[in-house]
Amino acid sequence: MFMRNNNNILKTLMGGGGSFSSGGPGKGMHSRLYLRVLTKYHDVQSFSAFSNVYDSTGLFGIYLTTPPDFVAKAVDVAVQELIAIATPGQVTEVELTRAKNSTISSVLMNLESRVIVAEDIGRQLLTYGSRKPIDHFLQCMEELTLDDITAFAKMLLSSQPTMASYGDVDKVPPYEFVSKRFQRFR
Repeated sequence: MFMRNNNNILKTLMGGGGSFSSGGPGKGMHSRLYLRVLTKYHDVQSFSAFSNVYDSTGLFGIYLTTPPDFVAKAVDVAVQELIAIATPGQVTEVELTRAKNSTISSVLMNLESRVIVAEDIGRQLLTYGSRKPIDHFLQCMEELTLDDITAFAKMLLSSQPTMASYGDVDKVPPYEFVSKRFQRFR
């Protein structure tokens, strides 16, 4: 449960989006990646966090789209943002509260769909062996603290990163260079 809730809150906290969002005005405009990257670096066309959680493991990452001439700087910015969330004092209580509220709202809205509820029941049975009441998940999310998110981010960054590139990749920094930036977490 710890991983699932932290992963979802962290994904919402990081957020992101594109320089043009088809979801209507205001979508994701308070997330860290939107405020700290998309509004500052106009060559970044999109920058978003993603996550998947499994039984006892998970995946968290960020992806970005940028022109080849800006890719080295964009990768540097991505690394800086990941390190920032694992550094005490870099995430504010306001950001965490906003991310928790947004995640809780999304979970509750998704439960209005019978298909999503059926998928959720199946996922919970496979993951936990039983179905947990929604109040249990909401309470777990509400109880997350800044220390929890920082500790979780440190744990994520302590594993070897995976890096994938597509398109004109000549100016993408080498994996070893990027991986070394996270060395202090290992």
